[in-house]
Amino acid sequence: MASVSIPEDLAQAEKRVAELQTRHIEATVDDVIQQAITDYVQEILMEGLEGSYVTTHFADDQLTITEDATGKTITTIPAPAGGFQAAFRSQGRMLMQNLASKVQEKFRDRIIRG
Repeated sequence: MASVSIPEDLAQAEKRVAELQTRHIEATVDDVIQQAITDYVQEILMEGLEGSYVTTHFADDQLTITEDATGKTITTIPAPAGGFQAAFRSQGRMLMQNLASKVQEKFRDRIIRG
């Protein structure tokens, strides 16, 4: 589902931080986790909607998905108890699976199935 470049668990996020540091790019594990969650949901939406018509925004207590043309909020996805960071650190792959399910549920009428 997600591309190989998007970390899906803590070990992959830590590896990404190390890779970035070798290129002299400052990043924390929290930064990488936040970007991974946002990128993962955005990729699902881009594939399902066959294009980039919406944008995913991260906050530790929710993801907000807005329509590109109007900037209006289409939907939000609340964070699990403890927040996205904690969920990713303890069960990253399960969090990502849950996010995929929530996106498909919220966009079921708009997702294009191949």
